[in-house]
Amino acid sequence: MVGGGVAGLSAALTLARARRSVLVVDSGEPRNAPAAAAHGLLSRDGVPPLGLLRIGREEVAGYGGRIVSDRVVAARRVAGGFVVEAASGRRFRARRLLVTTGLVDELPPVPGLRERPGPGRNELVRKGTCSPSRRFAALHSSALRA
Repeated sequence: MVGGGVAGLSAALTLARARRSVLVVDSGEPRNAPAAAAHGLLSRDGVPPLGLLRIGREEVAGYGGRIVSDRVVAARRVAGGFVVEAASGRRFRARRLLVTTGLVDELPPVPGLRERPGPGRNELVRKGTCSPSRRFAALHSSALRA
């Protein structure tokens, strides 16, 4: 699995609990690291994002899953599966590949916004594409503040 954020660790936990062999390669740079709290999570509302990821890694490891700290730089299909190459030069072979690398914010052109980390730097509208023909836009619940 490429990516060890909330989605990646949730998938890894589910697979490890089902007794599948699981390896998560994660760069350790979650998008929500500057946030004070993660919300909307059953029994974990308000937990700091890095704390949530620590708990998730512990749970995955508790079921035999492995977490590797590295950055994936390439992945290619080979006979019988995939080979994933990491920035460190390590290579991992897998029958299946799940990519859960998240997203990158497209911030509006507000001077100084990109340089401002953490609280108050939330976009008003998030847009994306789920297939070549289907686009979406979602309103974010908090406004920009100076």
